[in-house]
Amino acid sequence: MDVALLIEQVRTTPLLDWLALGCSVVYVLLASRDRNACWLFAAVGSLLWAHQMVAVYNLISDALLQVFYFVMAGVGLYRWRRSTRSRPAVEALDSEVVGELAGQKPPILRMTLGEHLTVASSALLLGYGLANFVLIYRADAAMPYLDGITTAFSVVATFLLIARRLENWLYFVVIDLAYVFIYWRTEAYLYLLVMLLYIVVAVYGYLHWRRLAIHSGHEAAA
Repeated sequence: MDVALLIEQVRTTPLLDWLALGCSVVYVLLASRDRNACWLFAAVGSLLWAHQMVAVYNLISDALLQVFYFVMAGVGLYRWRRSTRSRPAVEALDSEVVGELAGQKPPILRMTLGEHLTVASSALLLGYGLANFVLIYRADAAMPYLDGITTAFSVVATFLLIARRLENWLYFVVIDLAYVFIYWRTEAYLYLLVMLLYIVVAVYGYLHWRRLAIHSGHEAAA
């Protein structure tokens, strides 16, 4: 890694980019803790990114993607705040788990094989379409197919997060690893470091959500 280039990227990053990045990090951290407030930070971060994509970078398609994420933040907040049936008895659980299960969110569920196949096939088709759309307008685009596929999987994984599927975090681990490679190849070292942080949070999110799922009776203990 070129440390001098990293320092230059940190120095020249606009303030609104930092604010958007900060909201995105808080969103992931709160989501890993299964907190409804994560969607508020996701909404603010998406609006900031959308503004920057138009005003600074002139990337209209990326701005539209951020508008999509803003809408999904509203859907996620609505979905997570819905009342569900009463939780099972939790007398034997520690106080932290009792507090988190009392939130009356829909249950955390494991994905079926059919869901995995649907997710993979849909994301690959969407990613291929996105890549070809980018190639039409940007012949010099860096790694358009990998970028398109990772974007598509990010969109689909967001739906899995909203639907409270445990494996959404595993998808995000793979997605973030792909972005680490993309940012390393394009020398976007600041965002590479952010992706490494996202990977750590995604692993934690998977372990924490699995613990909540086991205690709520929706997954058999390993």
